[in-house]
Amino acid sequence: MESLLTQLLEEQRKTNQLLLMLVEALAQEDADPDAVPATYMDGSRVS
Repeated sequence: MESLLTQLLEEQRKTNQLLLMLVEALAQEDADPDAVPATYMDGSRVS
């Protein structure tokens, strides 16, 4: 039972990370539509 709960929590954590990245990407879109993105969708910085 504990293993199932651990798996569910891990999947929820992944979902939360994806939602946070989506929110951040949408927030960046409003700043300047012509600006070069500062991060990739996985959160890593563009070099």
